[in-house]
Amino acid sequence: MTQPPSAILRHRKKGTVIKKIRDNYYLYKAKSVWDPNRRRARMVTERYLGRVTEDGLVKPKYERAIEAMGDITVKEFGGTDFLLSTSSDVIGRLKESYPTEWKEISVLAATRLFHASPLKNVMHYYATSHLSDVFPDAGVSPRHLGDLLSSLGARRGKMVEFMKGFVIGNEFMAMDLTHVFSLSEDVISATLGHNSDEEYVPQVNIALVFSIDKMQPSFFRMVAGSISGVSTVVMSLRESGVSRAVMVGDKGLYSERNAREAEKNGLEYIFPLKRNNSLIDYGVIRSGDEKRFDGYFMFNRRVIWYSQRDLESGEFPRRTTKVDDDGRKEEAEAEMTRRRVIIFLDEKLKTEEKKDFLTHVEAGEKRMKEYFEYQDKFGTITVITNSNFHPKRVFELLKSRVNIEQLFDMFRNLLHADRSYMRDDEHLEGWMFVNFVAMLMYYRIYGVLLRKGLLKRYSPNDVMVHLSRVHKVRVAGRWMLAEVPKTSRIILRSIGIKPHIT
Repeated sequence: MTQPPSAILRHRKKGTVIKKIRDNYYLYKAKSVWDPNRRRARMVTERYLGRVTEDGLVKPKYERAIEAMGDITVKEFGGTDFLLSTSSDVIGRLKESYPTEWKEISVLAATRLFHASPLKNVMHYYATSHLSDVFPDAGVSPRHLGDLLSSLGARRGKMVEFMKGFVIGNEFMAMDLTHVFSLSEDVISATLGHNSDEEYVPQVNIALVFSIDKMQPSFFRMVAGSISGVSTVVMSLRESGVSRAVMVGDKGLYSERNAREAEKNGLEYIFPLKRNNSLIDYGVIRSGDEKRFDGYFMFNRRVIWYSQRDLESGEFPRRTTKVDDDGRKEEAEAEMTRRRVIIFLDEKLKTEEKKDFLTHVEAGEKRMKEYFEYQDKFGTITVITNSNFHPKRVFELLKSRVNIEQLFDMFRNLLHADRSYMRDDEHLEGWMFVNFVAMLMYYRIYGVLLRKGLLKRYSPNDVMVHLSRVHKVRVAGRWMLAEVPKTSRIILRSIGIKPHIT
């Protein structure tokens, strides 16, 4: 019998035997047993160990499968893949502005958005998701990320450069402030101040600028908790370079001081008025004569009547900017601006409010006398504005404030960013910047749902939750998609994407 080549024989160990079958060599576990009939020992093969090649032993297929089962890796895939694809422009700008840190910022923003993750948990979410494959060398240890936040916060100029890339579009909405509590003694900007919830605690105020036509947050600025009002918004707009802004406030923001401050700085505003404000004349409502209204328009298939009047105090100087012959900018006194009070009447809202009030009367919680005293105010929304917009546009901008409220809701509830234990101002500024990037990513998903007409069915949070249930599995060194849950399949089909592993 011909001996196998030496390159094959070197793989034979004690207690094994190599057999040649056709042109291949196979290794078996073997032992020597006594054969009483032959009165001598003979070799008995016990188990097949695999095919022998010059490169080594190829184990049997079933053993390879068992070993592969012990080396299965499962990672979240669908949500991360969708988020990164829709946010490619955001990540691209991060790469331009932060060439050595963009990966860590992207990972931290994504984990904030998906899990509201504190720094200590980022490494876990990173390792168990598609993020670790897209950004394989990102530094995500708590210490590294903590140093990153301080470094980001120390470079406000770089943040402004990044955010100015999103200051695009024709119209912007400058938001009134939101607040962030901070219990760290080293956050100097966290000073005692009142907020909209009538809380008097150490806090930092955040001014946000929102693009109306692009439907995205565009800029943020952090100020001390004791500072608030229109002046903060004006300074934020100047830093952002926004050319035009319409400030839509809530009912608590209007005051003569705030109005004059806005007008002095060339800022257009729309301030809702409380229904008991002395500037409101309900005479047109009281008459019940629709001819006394100045007109009507349709909004969401509802008829909105409006009546407007200029305030008797009339006109107020508005500061503007002009460019001289040498291209230099200088402030100039422009033509006078006027203030208008516009009353809107929504008949459907009026019916609903009357019904609600009378329900309380029936329950003994209110009296009919109050009903008659209040009846002129049912269904009305009144604003004061210095803009020249048609009342329909004023009403649309007022209603678009829901986008502000959604952003604040996401900022507080989804990111849990209204409680901060950052160690100092720079750390907090970096933390706010990461949350701002997360908000940009959120509104990229919002934009997809808006374009697809899916916002009535799904919120961005719904999409993130269900797509994060799409996993990829690595078996025997090869990645493949796991079974996709039904709801996730429906969402993917609605959006028009088919997940695949590249």
